[in-house]
Amino acid sequence: MKKIKLTVASVLLSGICFAQTQDEKVIIERTDHLEVINTVEDMIGWIVEDVANGYITDTVIADTYIDNLEEILFKVKNRTILIENED
Repeated sequence: MKKIKLTVASVLLSGICFAQTQDEKVIIERTDHLEVINTVEDMIGWIVEDVANGYITDTVIADTYIDNLEEILFKVKNRTILIENED
């Protein structure tokens, strides 16, 4: 469970890199977007496996993690599409 919490925290912190301010624009490479997508998809798989193996017994928590990760995945994938369209 600690591994999941730390990984979720690191993904959320990396999401800060996508933030834009009025003064400067953060440029993220396409490979970074793909890495975030792969990592989030892996994390969803790990949570599903942990529930199936009994490591996570509270399915409400697992579902909440998965919902949050799917929201992150949706936002990052949409951001990737916007970057591709800009090229």
